[in-house]
Amino acid sequence: MRPALLSALLIPALIGCAPQDAPWPTVPTAAVLTLNPTEPRVGQDIQFTLRSPVSGDVALFIESPDGSVIQLLPNRQPDGQVRLNADQTQLFPSASSTFFLRASAPTGVHAALLYVSSGPLNLSGVSDYASPSSTFATVSPQGTGSLLGAVAAKMKLLNPGVSGTLTFTVQP
Repeated sequence: MRPALLSALLIPALIGCAPQDAPWPTVPTAAVLTLNPTEPRVGQDIQFTLRSPVSGDVALFIESPDGSVIQLLPNRQPDGQVRLNADQTQLFPSASSTFFLRASAPTGVHAALLYVSSGPLNLSGVSDYASPSSTFATVSPQGTGSLLGAVAAKMKLLNPGVSGTLTFTVQP
């Protein structure tokens, strides 16, 4: 009983010692990722909306219901490197993009991870291009839950920045 009482008395005392005009550290909020349409059908064109409280280079990953993880950004398409400015919204792919995204099988619930790195984007140990001519990088690890688990953890460890997640369902 005494430790709880001591903690209850000590915390207000410590708070009372802080100068009233002392600045509180600011922590950037999360990045925001949305999809249009929100529940696409197989064969339907899709477009992501990206927004971040910090400026930086973008990585975008998708995990399918079968556990396969793909890296949409960055890629080796002419406009496959995206940089966001703080608090500005950007569409991916953009209207002027050289490629488009189309919902495909497998149907079901997909997870997406948007990561905006405020420093140079480091994907070491997260993804790699299979060959010099590969357009999209191969993500490691693969498997159900790996995107929001191991991949997200590696991105956070390697890159200062913010992330956002999205869950969406691809309909038949």
